[in-house]
Amino acid sequence: AVTVAASIPGPLPRSASAPVLQEPRPQDFYGFLRDYREVPLAEFSRDRAPEVLRVRDLTDATFQQLVRDGTPFVVDDCTKGFDAGAISEFQCKDFADRWPSGNMRAEYTPGQYHIFLKDPTWYSKIEPQRSHKEHMAEDRKIAGPYIWHVKDEEPLKTKREVQQHWRTPYFLRPSLANRMEANESFEFWFSMAGGGTFAHADAYCETTISMQFRGSKRWRIQSFPRVRHFLNATSFGDEQIYDGKQHVKWAPEAEVTVGPGQCIVFPTGYLHETYVDPAENSDGCFTASTFQFNHPRQVNLYRAYLSSFSMSHYGAMEPCVDNMKTYATLFSQADFTRRPSAESMRQEAEALMVQVDKDGDGRLSHGDLYATFCSDVARRRNVMGASGFYYSWVRLLSPAQLRELEEEAMKVWSEDALQYHDIDKDGAVSTEELAASLLQWNVAQYRLRVMREAAGSAGAPKKWLKQVLMEETTLLKNHFCEAGAQCPEANELAAYGHELRGDDARLKATVHRIAGVFGADGGGAEEELTMVDRETGAANR
Repeated sequence: AVTVAASIPGPLPRSASAPVLQEPRPQDFYGFLRDYREVPLAEFSRDRAPEVLRVRDLTDATFQQLVRDGTPFVVDDCTKGFDAGAISEFQCKDFADRWPSGNMRAEYTPGQYHIFLKDPTWYSKIEPQRSHKEHMAEDRKIAGPYIWHVKDEEPLKTKREVQQHWRTPYFLRPSLANRMEANESFEFWFSMAGGGTFAHADAYCETTISMQFRGSKRWRIQSFPRVRHFLNATSFGDEQIYDGKQHVKWAPEAEVTVGPGQCIVFPTGYLHETYVDPAENSDGCFTASTFQFNHPRQVNLYRAYLSSFSMSHYGAMEPCVDNMKTYATLFSQADFTRRPSAESMRQEAEALMVQVDKDGDGRLSHGDLYATFCSDVARRRNVMGASGFYYSWVRLLSPAQLRELEEEAMKVWSEDALQYHDIDKDGAVSTEELAASLLQWNVAQYRLRVMREAAGSAGAPKKWLKQVLMEETTLLKNHFCEAGAQCPEANELAAYGHELRGDDARLKATVHRIAGVFGADGGGAEEELTMVDRETGAANR
């Protein structure tokens, strides 16, 4: 099993008997937020906010656990060991001189126009575009960054030339997959003092690293807001959380500065805004690189917040939730899109325990999982294919490297699967924990199927609303609220539905917005929804 430094707290243990749609508070999941108290944006103070975890000399075991837990953290010695030829030593003009035909996008400009690297404007002239009072720059206009997508928008020749100067952070090097993914997925961000980004959640399913080469950048971050029902489904694109346009407000939990040679590692869904503050940077152009890595997967994060993720672009449009399938189901062939049934999922869990529990002790261990799913050629190939370990760069590997990747993948998968289900953190998986995970997956998949089918009646908004309210109310009563107890969340949903029925414009905007979550036109619709305090669950409009 993976161990982690005892001084770094992680998610608190949870009970398998809790309703499967209930999700932990940020304070109970993220160790650095244990004593956090949410305050309105107007009262936010970096000095009083929790401190983001900062590490150096990061061990592989600690790194792996932080990633599985979905913990954001800063590595202060991220570029340790980089040589003089590393791209981290390049100034903006060096990029222009070496790759003049490079083509990059100017964020937040009309049409997000493209510009060639040879054009000196981008690294010599600041071009503020617009401001937002909720951004940390306040009333000052910020200039969007220039983003050079080397990974997928440049000729292969250019990409290979840049890779000659790319250096992978030391804590990723033990993993062949992480070395390869970092080398194949990087992009560069160029900003002058006064540049930045508005609050948003990236679309990536994997953990992301932003490595700062020159200049310092301020980051404000907020964990992915809980989404209780599909009427609050959203994608949290640029600026969408500002001005009360979503069911939660922009309420950053922490602020951290990332300077030269440092990097911030952040999980799927963590909202963030950035600012290259002129007060902390001299005139000039500053460089950073963003990239992803594959191993391990963020299994504890996805297990804890599966319901919320499934009601966002991560479940409805991106493959992020689907990527958890083999962990959540242990390759069960049950139909998880059928109407949720706790009894059926309990029976499925018991059948899986008989299959996987090799030593018959009634608990699944890492050894049980490895022996069952990773011990022979056919099963290993099944894990590789079904769990997405055949990455796009696999064709670049030698036979020996392919064997290395396969064994690495088996170790990652078996530990990931164990931690996904081990929600009480005792190092093994009980029948109760497995049954709870299966039921949670069943609810999420059923809900997604129902919403996709409901799209057929989206042209008749009130009919659509009636169907959605009926299904969502049933799910909240059966799988969010305690059995036999009152369900104020269902009552709140009913009240919100009543408001929508009486306002055709708001109802159409809601249908339009949710269609956007599923990839249809409409992701940018602005709709003010029920505001929910993340700590107390109290609602206001």
